[in-house]
Amino acid sequence: MNNRSSVKRFSLWIHRALSASFVMTPVYYIFYWFLVGHDTRSFVLDTSNPAAVGSYELPLQLQMAGFFSSLFPMIILMCVLFYLRKIFSSYKEGIIFSFEHVVLFKKIAKYLAIWVLLTVIYETVKSVLFSLGNPVGERMLTVTFGSEEITVILVSVFIYVIAWVMNEGRVLAEENQMTI
Repeated sequence: MNNRSSVKRFSLWIHRALSASFVMTPVYYIFYWFLVGHDTRSFVLDTSNPAAVGSYELPLQLQMAGFFSSLFPMIILMCVLFYLRKIFSSYKEGIIFSFEHVVLFKKIAKYLAIWVLLTVIYETVKSVLFSLGNPVGERMLTVTFGSEEITVILVSVFIYVIAWVMNEGRVLAEENQMTI
């Protein structure tokens, strides 16, 4: 079996997985914020200060605020999944290197970096919402930027560099096709 048919077959599986992720991501966010109002203890684990997270039910207004704050990072994540799906859709059709791939890779890199920023903001909002019912002095505002965020930013930079290299390779391949 040649490599191109393996790429097509493997890309079909990845395309299906990305399609499922594209559907399941909003479902996850909806269910998370719908179910979190019933018992926050099952969703929030704060190992640094166990008393900081309230064990009360979130009022509907806070659930809605949490859901709306999750929309921004979710939409960006959906864009990343959509662009990845487009790339693997081309791969399963046998289109391996094209200018469209370069553009899609650059968009993915940009959106991953934006997603990190929005996720930091979202997690901060979430920390406030979950501790809002606590007495004054036990409410929390947590801003986290750790190794996970740094890893995603590095992956974003690597994807951008790969797009740059792919574009150079594509240009060289086009020049070679025109040479007799």
